[in-house]
Amino acid sequence: MEGLTSLLISLTALVTAIAGLIVAFAKAKKEIENSIPKKIKNQINIDNEIIKRMEELKEYLNADRVQVYDFHNGGHYANGRSALKTSCSFEVCRTGCRSYQMYLQAIPLSCIPQFVETLLNKEQLKVNDLEAIKENMNSTYHLKKDQGVRSFYDIIIHNRNKEPIGFLAIQYLEENKVDFNQDEMNEILKLKFFIEENLEKMIAKKSK
Repeated sequence: MEGLTSLLISLTALVTAIAGLIVAFAKAKKEIENSIPKKIKNQINIDNEIIKRMEELKEYLNADRVQVYDFHNGGHYANGRSALKTSCSFEVCRTGCRSYQMYLQAIPLSCIPQFVETLLNKEQLKVNDLEAIKENMNSTYHLKKDQGVRSFYDIIIHNRNKEPIGFLAIQYLEENKVDFNQDEMNEILKLKFFIEENLEKMIAKKSK
């Protein structure tokens, strides 16, 4: 009888302990969820909307990849000079086309200076044959070639002060794909303006 009583007491204690762990886990989970700042949730919503619009443009243009790159500061060199870089912050790919976003992070602008200079000066760059930039943009040539790109179109993204903050990239694994007609260019510009507007929203929400 005493053995049975001891067993019941032990089972009761075990059940109570398990229930306590479940309650503690649920409480901890709720605290973690509530601790996520609203600005992060807002950014996720904006990120998803940008990805959705990029997917729509990819389908409309029958592109292989659509990417968005941000210019950013990656620290400083020993002499104090800013180590400016660019990273692929958004990417959508055609089914069967490999994603490279994770490999396109913190690329020093000093590695692709001719490309950056040309893009900043012209605010857009259309290349129907990758081989055409092999001589004067050799680093960019190899960077694009490693991704299988044969033709591409890049256009600068600005902030509200009209300063360049990144660029939108449309890529094809075949040559002669970026001679867009006016309707296609209009859709590209719509996405560009949408991204510019929503990146500003992120900044505005972050400052609150």
